[in-house]
Amino acid sequence: MMNFNKKTAALAGLLLLTGTLTASAQEEKPREKSIYLELLGPSNGIGVSYDARLKKGSPFGFRAGFGFGYSQSNWFFGDTQSTRVYSFPLEANYLAGKKKSKLELGLGVNLGLYNDHHRVGYYEPVSGLPDTYQEKVYSSSENNFSSFAYFNVGYRHTATKGFQFRIGLTTAATLGNARQSAHSVMLAPYISFGKAF
Repeated sequence: MMNFNKKTAALAGLLLLTGTLTASAQEEKPREKSIYLELLGPSNGIGVSYDARLKKGSPFGFRAGFGFGYSQSNWFFGDTQSTRVYSFPLEANYLAGKKKSKLELGLGVNLGLYNDHHRVGYYEPVSGLPDTYQEKVYSSSENNFSSFAYFNVGYRHTATKGFQFRIGLTTAATLGNARQSAHSVMLAPYISFGKAF
């Protein structure tokens, strides 16, 4: 009789321990904030953003970040144009879904400082030497403030240990005409990796 009670007590203890572990696994705390590195999309190149829910358990949230981008174009005769952009994406977003994988919808604006450099090469006749030309270069640089509004549609996965992966598509439209842009409406993919906490 004594052995039977010890076995019963041991079995009950094991079941209680298993139930407690299962309950704590099911009660995993939601991760309401994240920091991530983003390529393309609203970051306009490469950027770092902070993302958070407005309140605990809310699907509504926001993101604020800093991005850097660089581009260069070359034409005939050595003409070049390069642009560096320092930008600040600000966004309100909504996450649909209750599991680790969610649909991400975001609406925001990117405020940027654009540093444009132009280099134009041309040839000028040399005085007193017929059929002789000398290359001249004209360079200029200017800073402009510009912005674009954007809309994100994407997929967000947050793993149990906090690793976060995002991928999606950004549609953007320039606001104002502070600087000439090749396109007024743009589509750009984005991908990001980060940590949720």
